[in-house]
Amino acid sequence: MEGPWMTRLPLTARLLGQTALVALLPALVLAQETPDEGPVVDLGEITFSVLGADPVGDRANPFTLTGVKTPTPITEVPQSVSVVSAEQVAATNAAKIDEALSGTAGVQAAPFSYDSDTNWIYSRGFDATQTGVFLDGLQLYAYAFGGFYIDPFLIERIEVLRGPSSMLYGASNPGGVVNYVSRLPGGEPGTLLEFGADTEGRTWSSVDLGGTTAGDVAYRFGAKLQRVDGHGAFEDGLEGIVTGGVATSFDNGGTLTLTASYTGMDEDHVGGAWLPYYGTVEPVGFGTFDEDFNTGESDVDSYIRNQWLLTAIYRQDLGAWRLTNTARYERAHVEESSVYAYGYAGFALTPQDADGTLSRLVFEHDTTATGLHNDLRLERTLATGEAEHRLLLGFDAKVYQLDQVQASATGTGLSATDPVYGAAQPDTVPYIDQELTQTGLGLYAQDQVRWGDGWIATLNGRYDLVHTEADTNEATGVAGVDRQDGEFSWRLGLAKEIRDVVPYVSAGTFFNPQVVNDPAGDEVEPEIGRQVETGLKWSPNERTLLTLAAFETTRENISQTRWNGAGYDYFQIGEVRSRGFEIEAQGEIAAGLTYRGSLTRLDVEITDDVDPTIVGNAPYVVVEDQAAFSVAWEPMAVEGLTLTAGVRFVGESWADNQNTLEVPSTTLYDAGVSYDVAGGWTANLDVSNLTDEDYVAACQTAYWCYQGEGRNVSLAVRKSF
Repeated sequence: MEGPWMTRLPLTARLLGQTALVALLPALVLAQETPDEGPVVDLGEITFSVLGADPVGDRANPFTLTGVKTPTPITEVPQSVSVVSAEQVAATNAAKIDEALSGTAGVQAAPFSYDSDTNWIYSRGFDATQTGVFLDGLQLYAYAFGGFYIDPFLIERIEVLRGPSSMLYGASNPGGVVNYVSRLPGGEPGTLLEFGADTEGRTWSSVDLGGTTAGDVAYRFGAKLQRVDGHGAFEDGLEGIVTGGVATSFDNGGTLTLTASYTGMDEDHVGGAWLPYYGTVEPVGFGTFDEDFNTGESDVDSYIRNQWLLTAIYRQDLGAWRLTNTARYERAHVEESSVYAYGYAGFALTPQDADGTLSRLVFEHDTTATGLHNDLRLERTLATGEAEHRLLLGFDAKVYQLDQVQASATGTGLSATDPVYGAAQPDTVPYIDQELTQTGLGLYAQDQVRWGDGWIATLNGRYDLVHTEADTNEATGVAGVDRQDGEFSWRLGLAKEIRDVVPYVSAGTFFNPQVVNDPAGDEVEPEIGRQVETGLKWSPNERTLLTLAAFETTRENISQTRWNGAGYDYFQIGEVRSRGFEIEAQGEIAAGLTYRGSLTRLDVEITDDVDPTIVGNAPYVVVEDQAAFSVAWEPMAVEGLTLTAGVRFVGESWADNQNTLEVPSTTLYDAGVSYDVAGGWTANLDVSNLTDEDYVAACQTAYWCYQGEGRNVSLAVRKSF
């Protein structure tokens, strides 16, 4: 078993080992070719790219699979959808996926600022990080610390479906789905090299190459090595990715795509986190904490991740039906050790001495998460009278297993004014040592009906069975949970194409089982809720898209606890309502001058709670008002040059559900320049937070606030051939 004592060198060795494994993929496919047996079949030009999962380029209204699971233009999906292309991610040299989503309507990206090991995403006021993130249409489920990290290097596009989505995806977040679409082997020949660095100390290099063998096997391989530093981390860290994929076709017309990836991380935690409200948002006697103040201990701090993903996608026409089966095996082993602040001395919210001594906790965990997913679907188009039906039938199955040990202790104090690191920390005591398994089965159907002069109706229904079982907690001896839930989810959508304008209205439901890993969980029912949405989409040409949406989402059955002196009592009276509107637009102002913009106005309200004094208030962390606008100019006088500029507004939020501690709003400016040089070279310079604005991203209660990221200048040099 690997431990936190491991150095950076073993990670490099593991990367080399995974490279060898990934390199075996083409051999697995080529080994099945038997050219000497039987006649040679001429399949003509073989295309492995999939409409709705292909590169976006500069298309404003691309086909998408998210929200309908059949290739459909954004304008015809009866919910609000955004697509962020790999080109957009590359334009900002984004280090993480949540960074790339800043400026997306309805999305509060990276609410806890820069966190190198997790993509934090809120959608329409609800946390989507654990149950709202998908990869190639399959859920990347996470519970406790058993989650999966996806680097932008692995992604072709990011798609955001806002609002409940259980009617297609099963148990999930009420705010919507964020679906990562993998870079798949499409058969196009080419190689892309990239080298980059930023002013926080991050440096990276990567290679992405693809093509087709003489035996018509498409392949794509890549590797990325990244040094992470800065942001207040005690030591530099190392991240590495190896990925590969092959695609082949068969005589029956079917195609099989296999991809595999390994992600390794060996690093420390960043600073600017776990800071109390007083001293971060509001100054105290010593002023405020530095932007990258680290409350941890270098001798204790460690984060190690070893993660494997293996995906298989099979497609074949069966008469009038089109079969698609997507399967994925995933495994992540994470070992983490840290010391973090919990207010001031005596766990107080304000300083108790002139030094501002902080109380600290020691925490560590050893977690292994394993998942197996399969989504089988059939689709066909048929006519009944004057109506055209595009039918979709699907069967979805998943198994998620978690083996976790969590332990903690009360650590030594740390001065806020003159921190001295190196004090010995006490041994931690386990409080969770448990295995948990969740299995899910879902049967769903969809009918996209087109008739008359541009009418489109989308009808969805799905039934899920979810079984959650946790063993006895070996650390405490408390029994686990064994619960089965069944739920029906639906969506009705109606749209009308009026030339380039598509107004629509939709209504739907969601459910999301809650995991309580002790006997009380036997009585905790799934969260449920509903949404109504109306909007308008306009796309007069391939470079222009305007979307407007107004909605109301209700989340019910939220599990809450109250301490009774000997343990916790559980209540399910929690309810939160989110209503608001979103505007998103992109287009071309003039030749060579393009723009992107978004506006989000939310009204998120606690409508029922075990604490009646907070009913009517907004939940902490949630930012209700956001806006972003950026332009890109390609001056005709200088071929290959692109100049960019942007502004982002992030509104105020609350540090407490009592809404007494406000986190102020902020306005951030960004700029960039890209230049294409002869011979396939490109240099891309990006500056985020140009004016180095000092701000707080969010607070989770008055105990924990997170400093916003300061100015960061990054440069990437790319060579394609």
